[in-house]
Amino acid sequence: MTLRIGIAGWSVLPPQAEIPGALDELIYEATSSAVKDADMTIADIDGVCMASSDLNDGRAISTMTLTGSTGSFHKSEMRVCNDGLAAVWMGAAEIGSGSAQSLIICAWNKFSDVVDPQAIPALAMEPTMHRALGYDPEAVLELRRSFETGSVTRTSGSPPLEPRDTAAAVIITADGHARAGDRVLTGFGSSTGPYLRPGEAVLAPTLRAVSAALDKAGLSIADIVRVHVGGMHRIDTNELGKALGVTDDIIVREQPQQADLGYAAGLVSLVSALTEGTIGATLVISAGGLGLASANAIIVERT
Repeated sequence: MTLRIGIAGWSVLPPQAEIPGALDELIYEATSSAVKDADMTIADIDGVCMASSDLNDGRAISTMTLTGSTGSFHKSEMRVCNDGLAAVWMGAAEIGSGSAQSLIICAWNKFSDVVDPQAIPALAMEPTMHRALGYDPEAVLELRRSFETGSVTRTSGSPPLEPRDTAAAVIITADGHARAGDRVLTGFGSSTGPYLRPGEAVLAPTLRAVSAALDKAGLSIADIVRVHVGGMHRIDTNELGKALGVTDDIIVREQPQQADLGYAAGLVSLVSALTEGTIGATLVISAGGLGLASANAIIVERT
């Protein structure tokens, strides 16, 4: 039986170089607007599932300081240090288990508060050996792709990612909930691959996540009419389309494509897909980590 998760409302603060105000204000604007869009109040919400990182937020145990703005005060709260789509499928699992009827899913990014955003990706490297040796995540990715294709690659000259501020929130509900709209989540997939060793194709985790999401939705890639992509900056649209088995014209990327939305990338893409309102099945994918090693996929259908 296909798991169907209702979508009652959503909101996004469009990514820009800097959104004035404190991080708490940024998040509150997104979550409160999503609750209002769903024609609900915070009393109607059972809990919150968020995607965030203490490191990116610049504060220790950031969830303790954000309970007001995320709407999780005196409510169930879950957090993943992963892309926003991971928070979506975690929230969907909670609703699917019957533990909740409605949840806020939220993610954010405020790199304008970070002194050196370009220094953050290197901190994902293993600290004892790889970080000490000065390994660069972009070089790791390009070397893996070089191994995969058998071609020479250059790791210098890639433009740095452009840090952006943003926040996004989606209200998900049990299927048949009074506030559920005409859009439902029907497929969920996630996969993790190797970071440093070239043991598999760079896009293998993404393809596994997509395959799992399609299988759970009871669909094939031929049924997908739109693909929204979060992150995956170094993979061009043509390469992505060939790997997925879709034409380039149905793929929607973040603009500008080099914008770094951090953990909010996947959720911003989901909101983009919801706002677009395409009739039929839309695939939303995101992949992060070193070498795109952590991938997530969500299927959205409009009823």
